[in-house]
Amino acid sequence: MKIERIWAVFFSPAKSTEKIVITAASAAAGALGLETLHFLDLTKPGNRREEICFGAGDFVVIGTPTYAGRVPNKIMPYIRDKIKGRGAVCTVLTTYGSRSFDDSLMELNLMMQENGFTVLGGGTFVCRHAFASTLAPDRPGREDLEAAGRLGKRTAEKAETDQLSTPQFPGNNPVGPYYTPMGTDGKPAVFLKARPFTDQSRCTGCGLCADRCPMGSIGETDNYEVSGICIKCQACIVSCPTGAKFFTDEAFLSHKAMLEKTYGGRHRVSEIFV
Repeated sequence: MKIERIWAVFFSPAKSTEKIVITAASAAAGALGLETLHFLDLTKPGNRREEICFGAGDFVVIGTPTYAGRVPNKIMPYIRDKIKGRGAVCTVLTTYGSRSFDDSLMELNLMMQENGFTVLGGGTFVCRHAFASTLAPDRPGREDLEAAGRLGKRTAEKAETDQLSTPQFPGNNPVGPYYTPMGTDGKPAVFLKARPFTDQSRCTGCGLCADRCPMGSIGETDNYEVSGICIKCQACIVSCPTGAKFFTDEAFLSHKAMLEKTYGGRHRVSEIFV
């Protein structure tokens, strides 16, 4: 089939998934001799209001991080209900912080197929854990980005030769429940209501946290007030230039400590499926 447009579509509060998606999409564009990339950043709340319809001639590389073993639950409904393929082909990818991607790749694959896309390939990529920065701290690294490039190139070549088959992906179909976070005591850690704390002596009021919050929950004029949903994505924390934001919730910190103790030092390899 003739590919006319390459799209990089991503939900990426901590920026790692964005890097992987753009690397794969750029490689696909290079393989097809296309100079222009089109972008859709689903991290921005304003980009998740309207239905997005692709069509024949569109090659979409779409990626999300893994949250509790699946596609993030606050973003999943938009992808499921509002992103339409209508004859487009796509590559799906998920990122994860060294624990496990569980059913996230399978879930994204199933949603995209149900929405009218032909899924040509996919991959799971190790990135620094959003909660515990000591897990996979230097990822994605060179090998991860090279794998993303191979995925983009090979799926683009597959589309060009009309080999429009979907590979077998790991995971459960139907997908299983979200992973239950555990604390250091071995019991479920409940931190749904946890919000980032702001050290007002460090906060300069620059507004980066409000701009980067994917839920639009941080006040634009009062940056230390989180009035809406917090999905613990850490976007406000990694974007703060002065380190003014951090979590103090005991259950959240216990889960973070459990992750570091259980999975610290583990080396996982990014995988692609074409």
